[in-house]
Amino acid sequence: MNKVFQFLSAVIVLTACQYEGEVMETENELAEHQHTVWRGVINLNDSIDLPFNFNWEMDGEQPKMTIRNGEENVVSTEILTKDDSTKVYFPAFANYFVFKKHESRMFGFYINPDAKNYKLPFTALSGDSTRFKSNEKNCCDINKKWAVKFSPNTEDEYPAIGYFKQKGKDVTGTFVTETGDYRYLEGVLSGNRLQLSTFDGAHAFVFTAKLKEGDRMEGKFYSGPRWQEPWLAYRDDSFELSDPDSLTFLKEGFDKLSFRFPDKDGNQISLEDDRFKDKPVIVQIMGSWCPNCMDESRYLKQVYQKYNAQGLEIISLAFERSKNTEVAFKRVAKLKKDLELPYPILLAGSSNKIEAAKSLPMLNHILSFPTAIYLNRAHEIEKIHTGFYGPGTPLYDSYVSENKLLLDRLVGEEKQEENL
Repeated sequence: MNKVFQFLSAVIVLTACQYEGEVMETENELAEHQHTVWRGVINLNDSIDLPFNFNWEMDGEQPKMTIRNGEENVVSTEILTKDDSTKVYFPAFANYFVFKKHESRMFGFYINPDAKNYKLPFTALSGDSTRFKSNEKNCCDINKKWAVKFSPNTEDEYPAIGYFKQKGKDVTGTFVTETGDYRYLEGVLSGNRLQLSTFDGAHAFVFTAKLKEGDRMEGKFYSGPRWQEPWLAYRDDSFELSDPDSLTFLKEGFDKLSFRFPDKDGNQISLEDDRFKDKPVIVQIMGSWCPNCMDESRYLKQVYQKYNAQGLEIISLAFERSKNTEVAFKRVAKLKKDLELPYPILLAGSSNKIEAAKSLPMLNHILSFPTAIYLNRAHEIEKIHTGFYGPGTPLYDSYVSENKLLLDRLVGEEKQEENL
């Protein structure tokens, strides 16, 4: 860390401590450079920076930050200022920025309060719309589908598919794995070098790669301050991942899903409660820290709004990173409030997958957050869908269309029985 950030670290730490328990006023000073594009940079470690773009504008007297990743806009209006420091919270997640602004620059930190020593230097420059610097003509066309291996030739190897859209040097796209997707990526192909990033308040990802002869990539994936792994990709339009409906199932000796977990008021909620009797139910396994869970929750909100009048119920089981129950419920409450979710979210346990599986011993495992379990009116399992491919992937629309057929059948079972 250079001397500038050593100095800033001391200043920001002292300032950040003042936020706890205080009511803060908004300030008009940040109106300067409003309606302009900014280039933000999060320093993941000594060798890798994560660049992203955002708009900073004033909505009346209240600042608004809009982070852009490809087609995605992440809008934050929960922005608090005190003296010369500003704190920006993100929708759904506990992570935040704290920074000072000097003319057209911002200096501060990106902080994850639920992770140990997760405090990364953040800077931003007004008027810069670039993401990655590029002065070279791209080498080739990388549109469409790539077969991918992360951590290749190791015991940790896992498959993925890369989907890319390229216009000149500009590239957007994503990777999908058997447990979800890496949401909206944006970057450039400069010469034979691919650079992609995303920052949405929780994801802090950078992907780099070099192309070999136009049909092979060798790269690195960086996540947060510590994680990195190699990846390889090959053009392969026929490559497919395992069916997400086949990965999670009931263990032998069990015939139904059963649980009892508390809501925010301490009430123990179970599928045996009258609210769920003789109704189809979707049980979502999720966490408030999980961006794919956020995407699935937004989809399930639409499902609830459409089918609840016909009897469908939804319950989310939150597996949280914080071991402190009060903090865990606080994280869940923020997600529920920010996404305006109309169904209950129960606190089910730890986000550690091995520990989480102990809370639902009838399942073979918990492979992914999220996982959605679809129950008919008799609460028999119709489908268990592992992971979620969100709107940042080309698979989302087809999933929604196919799932509609199942939902229509589940809510229509009662009418069919009445006609017999």
